[in-house]
Amino acid sequence: MTWHETKGQLVVASVCLLTTFIAYTSQIFVLWDFLGGANTKTLLILIPFNIFVIFIYINYALVCLTDPGGVPDNWIPVAEAHMEVKRSTHEPRYCKTCNNYKPPRTHHCSTCGRCVLKMDHHCPWINNCVGYHNYGHFIRFITFTEISAIYLFVLLGCRLAQMIRDLELHNVRPSTTETAFLSINLLLSFAAIVTVGILSGYHVYCLVTNTTTIEGWEKGTALTIKSFGRIHDASI
Repeated sequence: MTWHETKGQLVVASVCLLTTFIAYTSQIFVLWDFLGGANTKTLLILIPFNIFVIFIYINYALVCLTDPGGVPDNWIPVAEAHMEVKRSTHEPRYCKTCNNYKPPRTHHCSTCGRCVLKMDHHCPWINNCVGYHNYGHFIRFITFTEISAIYLFVLLGCRLAQMIRDLELHNVRPSTTETAFLSINLLLSFAAIVTVGILSGYHVYCLVTNTTTIEGWEKGTALTIKSFGRIHDASI
């Protein structure tokens, strides 16, 4: 196994461990006692949160393990069909690294060493490209991550407000362990809300405009679509 492969697997393991840390230390050391222990109220609040976390794990596994889509060997564009061509020459796009033509919206990933169908971007956090076959898993992964982070941040915020009231009115101080895990997980969940929220918002825009991240970077610069002898600008 190469260092690149090892590093990618370590990143994936780190994401899983971080998700587990945030989700379960918050419940064990902060929320369980705050909500009153094993009762109906606690279950009604924590079960939905844990379902969201399970969906995070499922979609993270899927986006990591699903092949984003590759170009078949010796693929050749069909004559007089829709094809992506270089604006300068109007010739079909060709990957010199893979020695193969590129179907529309395909890009070569230098990290994976291959061309990827409808490539959005290479994501180091999943150790994989986001492309045609796993984009849906990626969207669901970041969506459930955002929902879970907001859900957890609200619960932890409620506990923080209660701690402040107890301190001011009754001079009751929480344990050092609870304070530490509350502080750490508030910061981590807030960071997740901001960063994943920005990412989610951008991909909502991509979905609405039928644009990939790479196409957004290259918008209006390189490619056109050729169809039955006519040339059209390809903005998406």
